[in-house]
Amino acid sequence: MADLLLDSQDYYYSTSNRTIESTTVYANNYEYSHIRSWLYDNFDNTAFSTEEKARIQTTTVDNSVASTGYDLNKYACENTSDKVFLLSYVEAISTTYGLSTTASRQLAPSAYAQSQGAYTNTNTFGHWWLRSPYDGSANYAQYVRNDGSIQHYHIYYTNYGVVPALWISL
Repeated sequence: MADLLLDSQDYYYSTSNRTIESTTVYANNYEYSHIRSWLYDNFDNTAFSTEEKARIQTTTVDNSVASTGYDLNKYACENTSDKVFLLSYVEAISTTYGLSTTASRQLAPSAYAQSQGAYTNTNTFGHWWLRSPYDGSANYAQYVRNDGSIQHYHIYYTNYGVVPALWISL
């Protein structure tokens, strides 16, 4: 996972639900989110050379209710297969990524992220998106606050950072 906020993006630009293949898709659905599409279409194609891309593994990304940190969450979506992804709530509090404390989740934005509008507090840390939807509203997703705690907020905010994660073959 990146050790900085690399850009500033919205999770999804609208609070409206959509219908895709006769199914209601909530605004905070990670599978159909703007941020997932941005990671695939923009970030992946800009950040990595052809050789680097060849080393990035396709990962089955767990988007289940359990990954959101709730017992019930009607906004959880199907698992996705991604090369680059955002962490879930459960991953963001795990030792797998070394993020088990609030201090370990405090990340600063890169100069580029700041130029794109990423929020930065007086201690130089910013907010960054997780892929997990909030269980109380289709218009909220979870994010890591500048103090390292995990909260939820409006999906259309563009000043939250993006911290891509990926697995590579060495």
